[in-house]
Amino acid sequence: MTTRTNANPFFETDHPTSHVTVKGGHIDSNRELVKLRCQGKEAMFYAKPPDDDIDDFLATGPSEVRMHRNVATLFGSDPEDIRSASSFVVDTSVTKNEVHECRSATVHVRGSVTREKVAKLLRSHEYLLHDLEEVISTNKGNIHLDVVELSPTDFTTVRVTENTDLEFLDPDEYAERRRSGDGEGTQQQGGEEETDVDIDLSPEKPTTSFEDDIAGLEGVKETARMLLALYDPETKAQIEQRYGSKFAARGGSMLLYGPPGCGKTIVAEGIAYEAANNTNIEDQYGDVKFLPVKGGDILSRYPGEAERRVEAVFERAHEIAQNGFAVLFFDEIETLIPDRGDDDLQRHERSLTNAFLQEMQTDEMEDNLFVIGATNMPFTIDPAASRRFPVQEFIPQPDSTVMSEVWQTELAELESESEIDIDIDYDRLGGASEGYTPAEIADRVLGTDLQRELIQSVVTPGEPITPDTQYLMDRLDDDEPKTIRQFITSVSDEMDSLEGYPEMRRYVEEQSERLGISLGGNGGVFEQLMGDDGGGDQ
Repeated sequence: MTTRTNANPFFETDHPTSHVTVKGGHIDSNRELVKLRCQGKEAMFYAKPPDDDIDDFLATGPSEVRMHRNVATLFGSDPEDIRSASSFVVDTSVTKNEVHECRSATVHVRGSVTREKVAKLLRSHEYLLHDLEEVISTNKGNIHLDVVELSPTDFTTVRVTENTDLEFLDPDEYAERRRSGDGEGTQQQGGEEETDVDIDLSPEKPTTSFEDDIAGLEGVKETARMLLALYDPETKAQIEQRYGSKFAARGGSMLLYGPPGCGKTIVAEGIAYEAANNTNIEDQYGDVKFLPVKGGDILSRYPGEAERRVEAVFERAHEIAQNGFAVLFFDEIETLIPDRGDDDLQRHERSLTNAFLQEMQTDEMEDNLFVIGATNMPFTIDPAASRRFPVQEFIPQPDSTVMSEVWQTELAELESESEIDIDIDYDRLGGASEGYTPAEIADRVLGTDLQRELIQSVVTPGEPITPDTQYLMDRLDDDEPKTIRQFITSVSDEMDSLEGYPEMRRYVEEQSERLGISLGGNGGVFEQLMGDDGGGDQ
């Protein structure tokens, strides 16, 4: 058997960072340790045995070594740069005694795993630590560990023993260390120093309720209430006793999808409000906080920045959840988890999906953190990421009955506070506004233009406007719905991709027929180019 050879490096996300897998080239893959050397730098790792079923096949093939992609930072390069390097040497002649013992280590543990558990894992396995984000594999999933400082400092790899002094930083201490530049254990690709992540995740108190603010969507509301009920220990225990643990399991996440402007965002806040006011969650965990994030705010033109922002968002959410209950809401989530099978996808986009999947591992999700995603384009989401949201609810365009409720909700304050007698026929308005989205009614028909007209009628000579049914009908006649036409046009060529979303597929077929848009053709493109977006999603 060969003890030293040049190998092809492969970087993955399902390896522990302390281990590598060596295959092929007659190299001894059964050694306990290996040393990797590239671009003048070297580090040592435990050898993870290769799969038995393919080991024989690869034994005479070219050598390859598989490792976690975080390992690339030890050699000061992007994984692709390392793969194109002229030499990547694997040496299996090393022994454990050649790895220097770690005197002390300062680390930060992500998620809710206890420090005692991590300390026991590190010491009992004589874990090999490196100056990077370590990923520890357990039978319950991965543990992420930020290495802040190691002693001795002269070696790329040190071995934890029973005598190692382990210091654990809490999130605030870790953030302060990073800000001060003391013991930053990770670098950006290319060896540049990592900068603070500029993403705001300010907790909000939810104020939008199912009962008063969200029209229709009774099925979606019931599903949300069902999920929240599982956070009551007594309810969960009863379900488990009657039907088994499978039906009492909490997914901890939910995906809302459908056409823009039809209520996904307010439903997400409504779920947080329901948790705070109509369950015993606050008695069980503490205050409920709503944490909204737009996918577009996480994206960045700098390599690796978006991935760090995803990590920072989840870290902050976990921190907030430890003191209560948090509902983390990602709007435009398709921008964060694009399908890695798309041939047109850039490498950094695939990396972003991987980063999100890493954070959404079910074993790392806390009991008091609930994640909601919203998207207009569910068929563009990576399949593995979609499976992280086992409960998926279609938010349709409202019919005339629900639109009448939308008008009633939007005008409730006007009716209750106005000194004038206003006669409003909500059924008539609901029927006339079928084809609009709730966002179009709120933002365009009843938005700032209406406010300007009402104010102008008061400050100029003449009779002030009475916003009754006929006045509002006239405003509808002066406008036209555009959002749904644009949306149907944009997805008209995606019918095959909608196979996994039958409710949305039926909706698109019905609307395309109503609007005269050819599925798979170019119908409606002129209108899409001429129209505006009709307001944001609510």
